[in-house]
Amino acid sequence: MVTSVPSGSGRKNRRGPWFTLLAGLLFLLVAGAASAGVLSHLKSGGFDDPGSDSVAAAKALERSFPDSQPNLVVLVKDAKDGVGSAAARARADVVEKTVADTSGARVVASYFETGARSLRSGDSGLVLVRIDGDENDSMHTAEDLHKQLSDPDGAVSLSFGGITAINDDMNKQVEKDIIAAETIAVPITLLLLVLVFRGLIAALLPMFLAVLTIVGALAAVNVAAQFTDVSVFAVNLITALGLGLSVDYSLLIVTRYREEREAGRDNAEALRVTRATAGRTVAVSGAVVGAALATLFVFDQYFLRSFALAGIAVVLWAVLGSLYLLPACLRLLGDRIDSFGRRRRGPRTPAVETFWGRIAGLAFRRPILLATPVIALLLLMAVPFAGAQFGVPDERVLPKHTESRLVTEAVREHFDAGDDRALNLVSEDWKATDTQLGQYAADLSEVTGVTRVVSSAGVFQDGTRTDAPDAAAATAYRTDGAVRLQVQTDVVPYSQKGGDLAREIRAVAPPGGSEVLVGGQAAQLVDITHSIADRLPLAIALISVMSLLFLFLLTGSVLMPVKALVFNAFSLVGILGVAVWVFQDGHLSGALGFTPSPLAVSMPVLVFCIAFGLSMDYEVFLVARIKERHDRTGLLEGSVREGLGASGPVITAAAAILAVSFFAMVSSGVSLIKMYGLATGLAIVIDAVLVRGVLVPAFMRAVGPYNWWAPAPLKALHRRFGIKESDDGGPVPGHGTPVGHPAGTEPQTTGSRP
Repeated sequence: MVTSVPSGSGRKNRRGPWFTLLAGLLFLLVAGAASAGVLSHLKSGGFDDPGSDSVAAAKALERSFPDSQPNLVVLVKDAKDGVGSAAARARADVVEKTVADTSGARVVASYFETGARSLRSGDSGLVLVRIDGDENDSMHTAEDLHKQLSDPDGAVSLSFGGITAINDDMNKQVEKDIIAAETIAVPITLLLLVLVFRGLIAALLPMFLAVLTIVGALAAVNVAAQFTDVSVFAVNLITALGLGLSVDYSLLIVTRYREEREAGRDNAEALRVTRATAGRTVAVSGAVVGAALATLFVFDQYFLRSFALAGIAVVLWAVLGSLYLLPACLRLLGDRIDSFGRRRRGPRTPAVETFWGRIAGLAFRRPILLATPVIALLLLMAVPFAGAQFGVPDERVLPKHTESRLVTEAVREHFDAGDDRALNLVSEDWKATDTQLGQYAADLSEVTGVTRVVSSAGVFQDGTRTDAPDAAAATAYRTDGAVRLQVQTDVVPYSQKGGDLAREIRAVAPPGGSEVLVGGQAAQLVDITHSIADRLPLAIALISVMSLLFLFLLTGSVLMPVKALVFNAFSLVGILGVAVWVFQDGHLSGALGFTPSPLAVSMPVLVFCIAFGLSMDYEVFLVARIKERHDRTGLLEGSVREGLGASGPVITAAAAILAVSFFAMVSSGVSLIKMYGLATGLAIVIDAVLVRGVLVPAFMRAVGPYNWWAPAPLKALHRRFGIKESDDGGPVPGHGTPVGHPAGTEPQTTGSRP
């Protein structure tokens, strides 16, 4: 409980806010130094389950057949004289020498050395390179090679593709997108803040808090990246959520502080009441949002775990800044917070007479009339989700003109060397005979969707050997007791058919008790999907239990937390339906500038957890205000009308500003970020306007006094441990006064029992 300041401590009181402010500035300086170079330490992958068979297969191939997995493709093109020209060959020689001089890199195949037809198409030839190290190290090596070799004005052009080049381009694109998004979001946010706060000084407070929050979270992520893998995409969450939550909490604190000042309290008392009411709401909200984001830790993919880490850091600094730094600023500013702004003229409009207060009144008179179209809209939005297809991000997430995407697509379409769609089978302890190996390859070639199987026993199609083994195949596909087979297919790997193919290949039993690992993109999709599906029930259970717990401690009700879970899940399925309609089915692809593709299997989980947490944020804002009024009056309709009338403008303004931060991501060149920004921003708007503004009051009218019901043991538990939002030293003049209610509409009960 926040207590009033003892008398006689005026000098200490004056020094306290200055000390807090200076501590905040010192933190900002230290965090700024700790966040330096953060993007260079982050990675663009993280979608795989590190314990999966497909990852184990990739590692086994790297150990036993390192040259079988080139991860950088250099396309040499002489548009004038053709790939056989002396200029093209000289350029290729420079590429090969530069690669040879680069630590951890080597050429594994080159058209200019072997003349292989599979490495040539028209006026272009390929140099295939293998770069050792993890995805971050190999990406940086590829970037260094690109800088050394790139010559866009030369007669012979060089273009880079492959996974390392894709990762490099993705990192660069994310870095540019962050700057572009903030260039859009910050000016709009500042303008909205000036309008909402009715003053420049008040509007600058949340911006100051946002800077502290974002820099602090970047520092935390940068430090964590020294010890574990962290995804570069987490930075997008830090910038958007850091700005949004800082505005949310600042708006709540400053609005309540102004209300208390207008109600006649002096500065110190207004701050005390604000921290006891709005401050507790911020603390509960932060706990709920943080808990929702923390559930991402249950997944094995560091892409998802990175968002948990980044999100918790953002919530922590936003809450601490709101509870300590923001009150210190208000204590120092006092009424000067309205400097350079428009002062309110006349008394504040009673909460029940505001737009949202009237909407709540209408919901009590006509709950079905208001709720039915909202429910129908959410159901309509959810329909496309029934046809959702899932995949793994590939070059299609990048803009069409990106160099690595162009090269990767060209290799797949015009060269026979590209085997990125193939399934790679490997055994490091092969126990069977050569005859059994041939029969195994023949069996694999009969699986539907397989075009041919290449092995040291020969090439097989439809169960028949079409080419006999040769010395080159023996070296490339068998060495030191290890065997590999390449299962080629024309099936798109990141698709339902690709997943089915991978399962069928794994179902073919290897001979002699040998253990065979199956890798490749299709196997990767199966493993990632299985990993997420396996952990999803635990994540849902955790997010549900923690949300129920916090909302019960806040409200003392059993029904209110359950209602919040159901409404949130209902609206979020609708949002995911919109994501399918736009990003998978391709509607708006021209306007938004992306290539339609199956949804990245990690993204619905990410959107759900983040949007769920933010939805609970607004649920806490609304329910805390309603509960505060109900504890004073015991009147349901008056409490809902006053609670929504007082918190509705705050929620709407906060949601609009937070949505701007996420909608700004639609400008990103990476379709993953576009989807994440659009889906989360839309979820925020729908939740704030339709769910909290319409469905919640309609539901509360429908269940009447049961809103606050709980079994006697739980009521006793709440009395002992519950969060008492109304502990503010007594009613504020003009607040909590019961409004008139039409006969028969207002239950005259405290709501403890029906």
